[in-house]
Amino acid sequence: MIKNLFKIGKDFFLLKSEESDFHRNIYFRVFRGEKRNVNMIMDPGTKQDLNNIITVSKELFGGINNLDLIFLSHQDPDLTSILPSIVAIAPKAKVIASIDTWRLVKMYGDISEKRFVAIENFKSDVLTIKATGHRVRFVSAMYCHFRGAMMLYDYENRILFSGDFLGGVDTRKGEGVFADESSWDGIKIFHEIYMPISGAVKETIDRISTLNPFPEIIAPQHGDVIKGDLVVEFMSRLYDLTVGYDLIKKVEPEKELTIVAINDFLEQLKGVSPQLGRELIDSISSAGNFTSPFVTKGDAITDFKLPSSDAIKVLWDKIELLAPPDKENEIKTLFIASLEQYNVPHKFKIEEKIEEIEDLFD
Repeated sequence: MIKNLFKIGKDFFLLKSEESDFHRNIYFRVFRGEKRNVNMIMDPGTKQDLNNIITVSKELFGGINNLDLIFLSHQDPDLTSILPSIVAIAPKAKVIASIDTWRLVKMYGDISEKRFVAIENFKSDVLTIKATGHRVRFVSAMYCHFRGAMMLYDYENRILFSGDFLGGVDTRKGEGVFADESSWDGIKIFHEIYMPISGAVKETIDRISTLNPFPEIIAPQHGDVIKGDLVVEFMSRLYDLTVGYDLIKKVEPEKELTIVAINDFLEQLKGVSPQLGRELIDSISSAGNFTSPFVTKGDAITDFKLPSSDAIKVLWDKIELLAPPDKENEIKTLFIASLEQYNVPHKFKIEEKIEEIEDLFD
């Protein structure tokens, strides 16, 4: 099996990119028929993914020249900039997307209008693939986070390819591709920052809820694949989440105090561990990491895009990730002291590490 290629359903595969903080998911689906197969790729990625896509295509369906369908959930370059390269070597592949998506994607050039099929031009949201009999359904994710965003539901697998919706930054610990409880923090952060308003999120969840049968797996373009009980659990949490403009409007009196407390901590950290202080600032710098919830200037934080409680949780996780084991509790204690000095509420506790002592006697 090719590295970072995972099977998540019947003839449904995920190629995971190698970024550690915000990886991308490229999906392949082979619809098998009696006389021929129909091969599809979803959100194919960037030019740096081309060699991997060629390799995976060869293994799954004999080569990129056998690709039939390219589905685009929306127009972002992290999933569409490869398109001119793919259509050049996959001569029969059709691009399926919304008209709004195509309007921007065609700006890459070298893609004929004849290769494009508009979702809006189908007679129904449900499409039957003639050669194989499989059914798929197009589900609008309008304004989540793009006007023309679309999702694709595979009835046979009960897998919803959701594009950016229900995607997340990488907060899950461990190997593999399937979400666990620790994935939620990344989903929450991603939606708070990149979804425009809470109403759009609610409407998209309502559309997903009408699918019959209900999806067993959510396959987003970023983050972890969600399955089992977590599908309903994470959708329920998202339904009540305040995001985007609604989050900015929300009055948060403790925000300024939180910024002061964090900067006080960072300043003190310079005296305790200058190297860790530098690494911490570099890891949250908005200039170097577009998924960061923090806005920085020099060595200070000037703003953040999340509720205060979420912002300090992100920083706490960064400390756990970057601090040397022998200094972790000292750094955490320093952070807690700064928060408490400015009366910033938190739920952190220092876990004492108790070493077991071997029995020295018979």
